[in-house]
Amino acid sequence: IFHFSNKKTLDTIYNGVNLGKHRKRYILPQSITSLYENHTNNPSKLFQLFNKFGPEIATICTKQDSNQMEPFINSTKLNTCHEQINTSIADRLTKDVIYNFDRDSKHNIEEILDGKLGQGLLDLPRKDQNNRQPNNLFRYNLLRCLRLNIWENSNADLICPLCKQDFDKKGDHLYQCSVIGKKTNTKMHDRWNSSWHEYMNRIMPLVKLADSKAMKEQTGLVKSLRGSRVRPFDSHINLPTISNDGHFRCRLNKIGFDIILCNSDTCPPPSRGGSDAKSNNITTSLIAAEKSKFQRGRATSKARTCHDTGITISGEEIIGDLYNSKMQLIPFAISPLGLFGPTINRFLYGKTIDSNNIHNINANTFPHARKMANRASSTEVPSNILERANDIWRRQHPNENFGLSYKSPDPLTYYTQQFGRDVCFATGSAGLKAISLLGDGPLIKSSRNNICYDDALNLFTNCTDTNAFRRINEGNAESSQPTTLTHVSTYARSPDNLTP
Repeated sequence: IFHFSNKKTLDTIYNGVNLGKHRKRYILPQSITSLYENHTNNPSKLFQLFNKFGPEIATICTKQDSNQMEPFINSTKLNTCHEQINTSIADRLTKDVIYNFDRDSKHNIEEILDGKLGQGLLDLPRKDQNNRQPNNLFRYNLLRCLRLNIWENSNADLICPLCKQDFDKKGDHLYQCSVIGKKTNTKMHDRWNSSWHEYMNRIMPLVKLADSKAMKEQTGLVKSLRGSRVRPFDSHINLPTISNDGHFRCRLNKIGFDIILCNSDTCPPPSRGGSDAKSNNITTSLIAAEKSKFQRGRATSKARTCHDTGITISGEEIIGDLYNSKMQLIPFAISPLGLFGPTINRFLYGKTIDSNNIHNINANTFPHARKMANRASSTEVPSNILERANDIWRRQHPNENFGLSYKSPDPLTYYTQQFGRDVCFATGSAGLKAISLLGDGPLIKSSRNNICYDDALNLFTNCTDTNAFRRINEGNAESSQPTTLTHVSTYARSPDNLTP
């Protein structure tokens, strides 16, 4: 603020007082401007500070390596300076955070910095009972958000007692284990699907993309398989056949969404790629998850048969049928910490997809999948609908909060917070369920007999559904307020910490 005030003062001295957009500047008299002549050699403390730090700030604001002070003072707008400074600070903080990350957090940097889980923990108003998390769920989500170890045992390597694969201490394997996934993924998927279906019923009419309620898991959409139970979308919206001036211009008949959960594959079992999959970061995994929805395959195991007509077609032909019927598939890929895939990110937030064939689909082998994926990132499909919703809401309700709270004044902020809430409740609850399935917890890799350690006696865990955690909370009255967690030590490092 100090440097920007000096910049504005010098701009006024040198160029005159700004009287408006289309009016000529008023030049100040010499008696005033002479007080600020030769500011670079001025002995005043004010100018000494400005001359000391000004060049570095000017370099950031003007993006010039030399002679940057003159354009900084005379021609660089204050809004541009604010944006450049904010961007520079964000970049520096990001680099600092990445540098200080533990090795087992390097693979999912993008989803950690995405911040939806943090919004679900902090930004939602606790006045709403539905936003209040049980203590064990809040504590688990907090450890995940801050990338603190859930399991503590010095530097010992761990393995999963169910799939016998490497097990990290921050809980990522809870969403990677194929054995655990069979018991948790369906419920987690259904929770996300129900939430998204509910959100669409409010957001789509607001942006004039649909006039009717969203449909959920509807059959009969594939012409060749009508009468069968094939449901190509988890949920979809019907676009109006006759549009007026207020409607979103789109030539499609339907836009369908298919929820898919993915992870970074840091410790995958051999059936999911073996050692090659260990190099997959979270962004690569999200793109691969989207590809699996577009590219349904041609094998007979992927074929669907209509019981009435006896017609059997492959997944690729189903995608072709949807494409030709002007029904657009948008995969809704979600990571454990709430990072979305590029296709749904474009639809919701308008984020640009870098490549025309980001999913690397072979046009000769899967022509329909390639066309469907390309159309999903083209101008034929709406994008940035939350920003459009912001514009409409502010114009129609200038003095009203969209989420009935000052913390969620507009649709974009509100729904981003709701996505964070879903990460806490849907994904977080699945994590707690996974912990309970582990029994006594992960095994120590170097243990002679691979016997599970008792967490309360060996201080092995920091998780929320174990004997140790239950003993810590013993005697405390149950409360849904997460603030009670401030009395619980984050790390069980000594026997004294096991008592309240």
